[in-house]
Amino acid sequence: MSQPEDLSQFSMLDLFRMEAESQTLILTDGLLMLERDAGQTGAVEPMMRAAHSIKGAAAIVGLSVVVQLAHAMEDSFVAAQRGQLKLTPERIDVLLSGVDLIVQLSRLDDAGAASWLAANASQIEHTLGAIAGLAALPELPPLPPPMPAAPMRAA
Repeated sequence: MSQPEDLSQFSMLDLFRMEAESQTLILTDGLLMLERDAGQTGAVEPMMRAAHSIKGAAAIVGLSVVVQLAHAMEDSFVAAQRGQLKLTPERIDVLLSGVDLIVQLSRLDDAGAASWLAANASQIEHTLGAIAGLAALPELPPLPPPMPAAPMRAA
């Protein structure tokens, strides 16, 4: 039997990175599962819990941008659980862009974080706004069946 890893040797940021890595995998896998089969509604609760875990871990280490992203994602999953938000492929793409940002942010070291945040501020704001506005995205109505072609008249 292997010995459990001694987590006391890790900094809080290291622990956050490990937590973010495992929880973003849950988010990615769940979103891709829903993209393939929208009927997999059981995937929503684990994703809501994963976003909640990321939010808490990010708050502990002071990563407010990650807290905001994870909170917006968590709200989307709660709305989906309540039937107030349908996770369409377009909405899933928006959520996946949020996961991508969380992954990138979790891999930053202290030295590069400020410059990365400054360089990507508009992308972060755009993604935050897009996730927060998911419920406002209109659902496209189904296309009507094609009209039968009119018979051609002989000239």
